[in-house]
Amino acid sequence: MSKTYLKFRGGCSVILGLKQGEIKLVNPQVGWKDEFYKTQKEINAATGIDVECIEHVGSTAIKDIKAKPMIDFAVGVEDIKNVPSYIFEKLKGIGFHRLRAVLENEIVIARFTDDTFEIKTHIIHLIDYQGEKWNELISFRNALNSSEELRKEYEGIKLSFIKNETGDMNDYTKYKEEFILNVLNRNK
Repeated sequence: MSKTYLKFRGGCSVILGLKQGEIKLVNPQVGWKDEFYKTQKEINAATGIDVECIEHVGSTAIKDIKAKPMIDFAVGVEDIKNVPSYIFEKLKGIGFHRLRAVLENEIVIARFTDDTFEIKTHIIHLIDYQGEKWNELISFRNALNSSEELRKEYEGIKLSFIKNETGDMNDYTKYKEEFILNVLNRNK
């Protein structure tokens, strides 16, 4: 199991990064939020996308639970089907590379530790600002952050997959899907 650490001011370090195909959870890291804000500012400065269109999502944005050590961003654009090419060029300029993943109404872009592209540290979910996917990501994060019971249940589901199941990241995502849909349906 690989561990990648990023250093922050004051000598503090944070676990961040997963190898391709690796599924692991680590204890919550104090520096995840700082890393989000630092990178949010980088994305804003490089692309001009407003900071309110760049949200921290995924498990590293949920307090007090184990998470995959990658910072997830929901980055909202006006029209996902017509993203200006300069956005991709500017993101590449700050180390983000478009992935081959094909998802409906979403473009996935990642940052890696180096140019071997082996260890992913940041994921951008480029989606329509305040569209369905945007609202789901924000709603799920907010629901879990406001309920210790939901956080514990979600963490338990994730830990159960790692302990009892075999499979890849797609299997891991499918394993959590019913819980996520139930939380989203409660909040409609």
